[in-house]
Amino acid sequence: MERTCFALLRVVLLVHCLLACLAGSVANITSDQSSLLALKSHITFNSRGVLANNWSTTTSICNWIGVTCGTRHLRVTSLNISNLALEGTIPPNLGNLSFLVSLDLSTNNFSGHLPHELSHLRRLKFMNLEVNKFSGQLPPSLSNISMLEHLDLSSNFLHGMIPQEVGNLHHLKILNMQYNQFVGNVPLTIFNISSLQAIGFTSNSLSGNLPMDMCRRLSNLQLLYLSLNELHGEIPSSLYECSELQSLSLSFNKFNGPIRKGIWNLTVLRQLYLGYNNLEGEIPEDMGNLRNLEDLSIPIARLFGRIPSSIFNITSLKQISFYANNLTVAIKNHDRRRKYAPVRRESKRSV
Repeated sequence: MERTCFALLRVVLLVHCLLACLAGSVANITSDQSSLLALKSHITFNSRGVLANNWSTTTSICNWIGVTCGTRHLRVTSLNISNLALEGTIPPNLGNLSFLVSLDLSTNNFSGHLPHELSHLRRLKFMNLEVNKFSGQLPPSLSNISMLEHLDLSSNFLHGMIPQEVGNLHHLKILNMQYNQFVGNVPLTIFNISSLQAIGFTSNSLSGNLPMDMCRRLSNLQLLYLSLNELHGEIPSSLYECSELQSLSLSFNKFNGPIRKGIWNLTVLRQLYLGYNNLEGEIPEDMGNLRNLEDLSIPIARLFGRIPSSIFNITSLKQISFYANNLTVAIKNHDRRRKYAPVRRESKRSV
């Protein structure tokens, strides 16, 4: 009799727990639905009518366009409504999508400030908000998204200083803030993120020096885009310790000093843009060892002397520009020298 009562009690408890879990799951799905409907209500213009016709309470949110749910918890894990010509703002409610791993709102016309509540998305790994009209300062609270690996805020109207707290994103691989209105120094904390593979700050108003030891901790860095700013000082010699670097763009700044020997360490480099700075001195002989180089551009600097003949032995080289320097190149089978004529003139759109 006792065994029967105990077994019955176990069944009752199991059913109770099951019902509680189901109720919690429904509540969570309802919470995700409310967050997405709040986003829909903040969209003021949708020329294609995609969300207006599809995001309806008569269907499951897991079947809505741009929404992906996890198979285990049936919670929203991905939201991709990029390239839909949407206009509007981002409501704080979006921060309630607590299972969200990927967020892509890129190539729309969203405006307004980035809500601090986005920092509640603790599972988020991918955030792409590029090519919109977001304005205001970058919330330091975004650094609370500790799992973030990809952060793209490029081509917006964000301004102010880049928060030091960005350096707390220890899993970050891609950091892209190009074509905004940021000012001040590049935070030193960024150079402590050893997982970084790409840094993009092109076309802002950043100033200050680059840290001399910047590549001592960035062994995985492949892309560095810092053109069209107001950075100054010498190019750090440790930059050539980023042995995985494939593209380096420092054009249109105020860098001075020489191009240091040791640049040949960048053996996988494909693009090198150093023009429109105050660089001076001679081109290092070992630059010819950059056997994978495709684009070499150092126009309008203060370089002088002879262009190393080894550069012309780089078979991968497709474009080269030394426009407006005081350089000469030896002509084969002749003793005389002439000013080097560039293949092309560099423009701001090519950096």
